[in-house]
Amino acid sequence: MKIAFIGNSSLTMHNFRINLLKDMIKTGHKVIVIAPKDSDTTAFKSQKIRFIPIEVDCKGMNPFHDIKLIFQLRKIYLHEKFDFIFHYTIKPVIYGSIAASLVNIPHISVITGLGYTFLNEGFINKLTIKLYRFSQIKTKELWFLNNDDRNLFVDKNIIKIEKSKVINGEGVNLKIFHPQHKFHLKFSFLFIGRVLWDKGIGEYVAAAKILRNKYPDVEFQILGALGAANPAAISPECMDDWEDEGIITYLGETSKVVPYILNASCIILPSYREGISRVLLEAAAMEKPIVTTNVTGCRDIVKHNYSGYLCESKDVNSLAHYMEKMMLLSDDERLEMGRNGRKIVNEKFDEKIIIKEYHDKLFEIFKK
Repeated sequence: MKIAFIGNSSLTMHNFRINLLKDMIKTGHKVIVIAPKDSDTTAFKSQKIRFIPIEVDCKGMNPFHDIKLIFQLRKIYLHEKFDFIFHYTIKPVIYGSIAASLVNIPHISVITGLGYTFLNEGFINKLTIKLYRFSQIKTKELWFLNNDDRNLFVDKNIIKIEKSKVINGEGVNLKIFHPQHKFHLKFSFLFIGRVLWDKGIGEYVAAAKILRNKYPDVEFQILGALGAANPAAISPECMDDWEDEGIITYLGETSKVVPYILNASCIILPSYREGISRVLLEAAAMEKPIVTTNVTGCRDIVKHNYSGYLCESKDVNSLAHYMEKMMLLSDDERLEMGRNGRKIVNEKFDEKIIIKEYHDKLFEIFKK
């Protein structure tokens, strides 16, 4: 079959789904990735994956740009005559699904997270819900990475529960993300991800201020891109101020996170909400203990007092309490937490399990 995978970022499509794409090719399918050009566009060529560039105004609200995207994708779909399409992220899910419906190509939408506009009340929220509802009329299924997101879509009458499915995230490669225990001279907390306020960065910095007074040798690190086109983005100037105050060590950004996870004592993610946190999956797979929030997409991965600690969302004191509690554990206790986290990932989130979900669904749809 000729299968298209559509998203709003080449980088994300490659980093999160490359083994899925390669497995599809291995089993005889022709695979085409459709996404905007960015730093990982050329990587697909070496994997014998065709790439078709598109323009997606990810954060813009200009209706003319969105209508243009529908016709852009419709033209590609007509020309390529795909047998099946998988859509990821908000705009490809909405406008790609409309385009696929116009040309009668079967498709599945994958909700990787709800996003800023969906979770904030107001006109844009209501419009987004209506667009989701209209665009998913002909979708074969709507896939979610957690039950909370699915229940929300069902409650808002966007999708019938029988047309929805929960998969355990995007999966993680347990061969790449494997335990490599290392002795640390200093205890270090590491945040990895988009540097946004709703990832709990403000609470993390505030908790770091509290703890630094008691434990001056502990390091508080941040790894991730600054200045994203997002209303919740942290500015480079703000990060400079935190560094100048001696609170945070900013490590920049990278596509190769394994060495950074290896060098950290504990991974921290005080996020307000996730689809399924990729960072937490990777950290748990590497047997790192975790402090995160008791919210959707985080508590699905971390079990409190077993593989890490779950603090209350938007609560600096709760976060600082569990960060300190983690620091005061013995090395053996933290190692045990890490091993428990690996067990969870191995049982539920191994990417082999997720890849099989894709193959099984395609077989189910086309077996007739």
